[in-house]
Formats: sequence, C-alpha cells, structure tokens
Amino acid sequence: MISDKPKDRRRRGIPPLAPLLLYILILAPGCRKAAEEPLLLRLIDVLERKGIVDSPLLDYLSNPEGLARDCPNLAALADKYPLLDAGTGKNPLLLKKKMRIGPLEENGLLAAPKSVFRLRVKISPDSTLEFGAGIYWGADPIQKTGGTRQVDFSVSIKHRNGDDQVFNKKMTLTAAAPLTFHRQRVDLAGFAGQEVDLVFTTRGRPDSLAFWFNPIIFRTQDEAPNVILVSLDTLRADHLACYGYGRDTSPNLDKLAADSVLFQNTFAPSPWTLPSHVSLLTGLDEVNHQVHSSSDKMDADLLTLADLLRPRGFVTNAFTGGGFVHGVFGLSRGFDSFRIEGRVLSNNGAKTLADSVLPWLENNRRKKFFLFLHTYQIHQPYFSPAPFNRMFLDPDAALDRVDPGELRLNLENRFQPATEAQRRNYIGLYDAEIRYTDEALIGALVDRLKKLGLYDRTMLVVTSDHGEEFYEHKAWAHGHTLYNETIKIPLLVKFPGSRKGGTRVDRIVRLTDIMPTILEEMGIDFPRKALDGRSLLDLVREREAQGPERTFRSERSGDLIEDRIPGRRAVNQGGFKVIVNELFTPEQLAYFRFPPPNRERLEVYDLAADPGETLNLVLSRPDLARSLMKYLEECMKPTGKRPAPSSASIEDVREELKALGYIR
Repeated sequence: MISDKPKDRRRRGIPPLAPLLLYILILAPGCRKAAEEPLLLRLIDVLERKGIVDSPLLDYLSNPEGLARDCPNLAALADKYPLLDAGTGKNPLLLKKKMRIGPLEENGLLAAPKSVFRLRVKISPDSTLEFGAGIYWGADPIQKTGGTRQVDFSVSIKHRNGDDQVFNKKMTLTAAAPLTFHRQRVDLAGFAGQEVDLVFTTRGRPDSLAFWFNPIIFRTQDEAPNVILVSLDTLRADHLACYGYGRDTSPNLDKLAADSVLFQNTFAPSPWTLPSHVSLLTGLDEVNHQVHSSSDKMDADLLTLADLLRPRGFVTNAFTGGGFVHGVFGLSRGFDSFRIEGRVLSNNGAKTLADSVLPWLENNRRKKFFLFLHTYQIHQPYFSPAPFNRMFLDPDAALDRVDPGELRLNLENRFQPATEAQRRNYIGLYDAEIRYTDEALIGALVDRLKKLGLYDRTMLVVTSDHGEEFYEHKAWAHGHTLYNETIKIPLLVKFPGSRKGGTRVDRIVRLTDIMPTILEEMGIDFPRKALDGRSLLDLVREREAQGPERTFRSERSGDLIEDRIPGRRAVNQGGFKVIVNELFTPEQLAYFRFPPPNRERLEVYDLAADPGETLNLVLSRPDLARSLMKYLEECMKPTGKRPAPSSASIEDVREELKALGYIR
C-alpha cells in the first residue's frame, strides 16, 4: 500500500523525450546557477526521506494492514494522487500529492499528525515564505455523523541565533465543508544570507488528512516577464471584428490586437475540446499525444508547457471551465494549482472566471507567473446575460436564448435544416456570447494588468481550441467536420512591451506553435525536434516570410462521445487543404433523424481562392488530389508509439459533459 520508494513513471515504448527535457532543464549548465539562487523554491521539490522527521506512515511501512485498521481514512489516500510534475524529485512515502478536492487540484504534502518535515535552505534577500495549510475529509466516516477533525499547524525557523516560530494555527474541520483551508505569508528578510532549517509540524489525530499546500520561498520579482495563455472555447476567428467581421463583437480584443501580433490563418489540430487542449499544452498533434476520445488521458510521460516553465521560477496556475479541460485528463500536469471556475451551465462563466483571476493577480503580482485561463462562455448553450443576449438579434428574433444541446443539434439532430431566420437567431446569440466574454473577461483582465503595472512585462496569448458551424456545410455545432469554420481559430500574441504590436501575419500557423513560441520568448531551451509545433518568432521577425507553408494536421476519431460520426483527417500542403472522410456505416446513419449530406471520400480545396471550401477540386484536378492524399498519409504517421492510457475517472466529469450536450 505504501512504499519508501517513489513509483516509477510508466514507460510505454516511447522515445526518451521526458528524460532529455529533464536533463536540459535540470542538469544543463545554464540551470545550475538558477538552482543555487532560485527565484522560486518549491519545498515539495527538495523534501527527501531524510527530511521526514516524523510521520504516521513511517510506522506502517512494513505493516500496511495495520494502517488500514488503525487509520482507514489515511490508508484510503496513501497511494492516491502521487505528484508527477517534472522536477519534484523523489517522493518518499508518496507524501507529495496533486490533491483533487472538489473543483480544485493543488500540489500538497500529506502531513497526517504527527508529522514533522525539516528542510535546510539558504535564504536570499527579498524572500517570502508562502504556504497553505488545510484539513480534508477524504473518506472519513465520521463526517456523516457530524463529527470534527482538529489539527494544530506550526512552522518554525531554526537559525544560527535560535528558533523562531513564525506560524501557529489550530484549525477545525466540520461536516459543513470537505476542506478547511488557510493561506499564509511570512517575510524572511530577517534571515537573509543565512542557511536555516524550516520545520513544518502538525499535531492531532493521526487519521486526520492534514496538508501543507504549495509551500514555496519566492524572491520579489518586479521586472520579470510573465505569461498568460487564454483559451476562449468554441471561438471561430471570422466572428471577431479584428479578423474582418462586420459586427462589433470584440472591442477589447480589437484594442489588444493593436498591441499584439495577429495571426490571420491559425488552425487547430482537432474540432473538439480535449485533444486540442492537450495539443495546446504539449506542442504535439493528436497523432503523437494519442488523446483521441473522452476515455483517454495524457500519458504520464508527456511534459506540458507548465512543466517546462515550472523549474525556471514561474508560479504555474490554471483556472478552467472544467468539462474536457479537467485535471482528470492529465491537463493539470505541471500546475501548482488547477481550479475549475465558471462551469458550463452558467450564463456568466466569463465573469465568474474574471472574479477569481483578478484577485489572484493582485496577490501574485510580485511573483513570476504562468497563468492559463479557459472559459466555456462562448460554447453552447447560447444565453449570455442581458443586455448582451439581444445585442445582435433581429427585431423579430424568436429566441433570446437557445441550447443546441437540448435541441440535439450536436447529436441525432445535427443535420436538421433550419430557416434563414432561425440561423440568424442562433448566430446572433453566439455573437452575443463573444461580446460578453470580450467585456467580462478580456477587458477586465487587460484593465487589471495595466493597473497593477503588469501589462508591459506580460506575454498575453489569446486563442481558441476550435470553432462552431452554423449550417455552412449542412450541419451544426462542432466536432464532426474539419472545415474552416470548426478548425480555423484566432491567435493574438502580445509580447512584453507590446513588441511588434499591430503586426499581421498571414502565413499558416498551428495551435501547436504556441508552446514553443512561449518557451523561446522566455529564453528556455528545449529540443525543438521533439515537438510538432515550431516557434512563431521567426515569422514575427520576418525571417520566414518565404519558403514552404507550415503544415497543419487536424483529425477527429470515429464515433466520439456517442455522436455516430465517422473519422476525418485533414492536412494542408501550402495553400491546398485535403480532407479524407471515413464513410458512415448503416448503423451510424440510422441514428440521425435527418440524413447527413453526401460527402466525397476525398475533398481538396484551394484555401486562398475558396476559403469557404465550396468547390471540391478532386474531379477537376485528380493529379493534385493523388499528390495530396499521399502527402496526408505521410503526415499522419506518428513519430513515436504512444498509446494513451484510459481515463478511469471519466465519471468525475460526466455531469459536466451532459451539461455541454455531449452525452445523454
């Protein structure tokens, strides 16, 4: 049940990408100086077996049956949620956890009483100790009877002149909540230049699930660059004014575009949320990360953008809308904290997200940080708050809210025809979601960054995971085809100092290019050939103005999430795009109330001459079709065998997926 040895990561016959990256990040000469004088020191990373002075788990190393008998609550958690973020080092007794508590995943040290952890550190000038302390119910049976748990938390600093207690708090957990939590900061100025011992102690019942959450020592950073990556789920590029849309859907994004580099032809690797977000955070296409369906999760060996920023002094936090951007799929890898805010059924999810993020910025403005934000606000259902909901509607529009999920427009009614008035009604409500998100989140975020003096030194990236179809190709919603309305997405990159602001790049780029762009801009070395994406900085510098276009690869596996849609694959070669469609089976066809449109097995489009993809060139240019088909087959070969593990915890997000209309 418990072990004094860390669990090995699973090896699945894949290329040695993770060890190579860890070598570059941790052992390379440029990193050793940072390790001596770190901008941020995670105490979880440096805790080793010798630093565990006391823990109830020590008594049960050779007696797991006794642990189950004496402390069943602790035994139930002993082997769960081991922390696998890059750089955390050994995990003695599996005390290092990525705890999943309600909507929150947070890195912590399991400190069931009596636990004593002792860590020797050198204190740099302008340093602050920060940590959270909390008690979690877990599987404790007394919660059901209205019982309580009480733990005394204390932190002391042993130094050359004595022993100072810098924190002491008695905390009580009641049946009213699953977690009681307190966050604390301690100024370490008085210990600057000294080597000290930090001693973290908990006292109380040994079956109490006490934790120290994200204990860190950080140095004040008033000049360091920060990174904010924003994913606006289901946002198609051509519905933003800065991309030429006729409606004023995006005044704040338009202003941001003036300070940013705007990429006019950005393509997603998938027409639905989960694989696209895995690609965004790993720099890999679906063919290589192998997350194809809702039963898949990221392989434990995949390193994320957060994993690579983490060792370079970045605090890494995420606020997402959950659903397919949930930690259960592995997306929380590398993040110190991963919180779900603004759930899918909320009509003000963008504001809820902003209400959490803006105070976080205030509290963390003196750190170097990477912040990942995601909202489903634009995603169906379309029902933004008044007056936004009617902002773009015709005067005689019948609906001021609509849920395509309830109408089953993403399932058996996906191909249901609609009148032009209905279509305009749906589009008007979708555009209203964009405008509301633009004001409630983007405008509020930029305004707060400026007020806090963070805007000029922040790299702010705004993008999406996929678009939305409004019957342009005889279907609704997304996830079913690879036409531009579902995979052509916006990308705005505001560099620190608004460098190259107002620049527009019309070359084809990919969602996978975002991760290497951030890494290069932050000065972080990485093995470029290990990623499918490629940094955009040469395009920004106009060093890549000529030469072949980048190749995007986009795909969707067959029959995802009960939708009865066959698989599709698409790539481009220069300005030409080829789509290969699997055929519907009779069983799949029988599922739909309205028959799907007839699609050719092979589709070829000239994106420059025909951006709406209305003229299939297969018959008129057969030589081009054959060439592109051969090119697609070559492009879709994986560079390494990496089967995705099954996500055994998919039930955790089933209700959210129902709310999104994906399952019954």
